[in-house]
Amino acid sequence: MELRFFLFMTTLKYFIVDVFAQKKFTGNPVAVVEVEKPLDESLMLKIAQEMNFRETSFVSTEPNEAGHYKLRIFTPKKEVAFSGHPTLGTAYVIKHYLSYNKENNISLQLKSGITSVQCITVKKNGSDFISKKKSILLSDQKQPEFGHIFEPVLLSRVLGIEPADIDSEYPIQEVFSGLGFIIVPIKTLKKLKEIKINSERYNWLVQKTKAKVIQAFCHETENPEHNIHTRVFADYYKIPEDAASGSGAGCLAAYVVKYDYFNQSNIELLVEQGYEIGRPSLIIAKASLKDDSLDVNIGGRVILSAKGEIII
Repeated sequence: MELRFFLFMTTLKYFIVDVFAQKKFTGNPVAVVEVEKPLDESLMLKIAQEMNFRETSFVSTEPNEAGHYKLRIFTPKKEVAFSGHPTLGTAYVIKHYLSYNKENNISLQLKSGITSVQCITVKKNGSDFISKKKSILLSDQKQPEFGHIFEPVLLSRVLGIEPADIDSEYPIQEVFSGLGFIIVPIKTLKKLKEIKINSERYNWLVQKTKAKVIQAFCHETENPEHNIHTRVFADYYKIPEDAASGSGAGCLAAYVVKYDYFNQSNIELLVEQGYEIGRPSLIIAKASLKDDSLDVNIGGRVILSAKGEIII
């Protein structure tokens, strides 16, 4: 009976990669599962729950006729249309383990639409890990959309800080680029680190908002070479605090350009995140304003940490 089981069992290859990592076992981990034939949605959710990472991605082993690899992304709670670090992590796996020609331009078909990822070599120095000899993955993002604006007193109650700790020179606003974020500008790094989410008030808020994720940020940083320190709270998706959010960094880059936060209409940011939960991460976020259009890209390093097989 045991021999028959092993003869007929089905396995799926998977990879665990750290995205936006500064070194091994930093950044935001994601499990990338190879899919030769379509899987039932309930099975993908169960695998994501078993992996228990913030997200697990499922990617086709071959591109379709248009040259796109089909990608679906699941949190332990539900499927999401887009997320930054699974997108880059999946592109890394395709480049190094699925693509025969090791292509540097990879096209992914997500629920949010087609996303292109490039593997590039950084041509300038700056920061602990970004040098002329390091390669990064860079992904485009959907045209950002700006939504509802909130009063500081409302978000201060959710974040467990005072209204005066929020920088009133800039709005608290929803920004969407595949996934929605409520962007909250904080005056100081000290106050940003003091944030403790009030779960009851958070749950009340996200029942009434289109965006379900809160992204608080300030211009003070742990590393003087970086530009922004941010924290991302997404308990709606069973992610109390995220180690690194690429989609969030993209929305944030669009926000700071729109509201002239750094007095630049074309910007490249080094966004640090994850320090408060022991997973320091670094995201490259680019945004440029052309007429009324915002072009946004996010990127970073990806490092393989494990690989294996799932038995189903």
